[in-house]
Amino acid sequence: MYKYNLVYYPFILNGKKYYGFLDTGGGQTFFFKNKELMKYTDEVTEYKDEKIFRYSDKVIIFIGQDFFKDKIFRFDYKNKIVEELEDNIYKNRREYNMIKNKYRNWIHLDVTFEGKKQRFLFDTGATLNRNNKEYGISFLDGEIFDKLPKSYKIIDNYDSDYDGSPAVIIPEITIFDKKIKNSKFLRRPNNNFLKMFSG
Repeated sequence: MYKYNLVYYPFILNGKKYYGFLDTGGGQTFFFKNKELMKYTDEVTEYKDEKIFRYSDKVIIFIGQDFFKDKIFRFDYKNKIVEELEDNIYKNRREYNMIKNKYRNWIHLDVTFEGKKQRFLFDTGATLNRNNKEYGISFLDGEIFDKLPKSYKIIDNYDSDYDGSPAVIIPEITIFDKKIKNSKFLRRPNNNFLKMFSG
């Protein structure tokens, strides 16, 4: 299920349908909201009493990057599909090695950004709060955001319910050899992502 560009993965527990919030940039996978349901699965062994999540009662698992280790997934935002694939499907697929450090194995994409090939974290859980709803969006570290050309359109207070962060509209980026026009990127504090790639 895709909602506001965020991805929710369906599964059945105790005969009922639930969803997990799919966050490829998040840490470990864990239950929240309903500890009792843990006894119906061996897949998730951690429980966290997370109060920050504003998802519906059907969303009971936070699915972090550890869930994707040694698996192949297809994300189709256009047709709103996410699925796990067998190894022999999509023989011409483009593979990316995970960025490894002593804490995490990060999924990344190579993106042509501002005329240079850059490494971006693939984070399906990158969210902003706007009008009391959570939306998916791309982030830029403040140091990069602040050096962009002044001619780019800036939308002030775009993260309206959180900290009033601005967003910028980038005229063009290239992902998988496909040019994407007018992508929004939300500003995050300086050096906000260094911990992901250090170690």
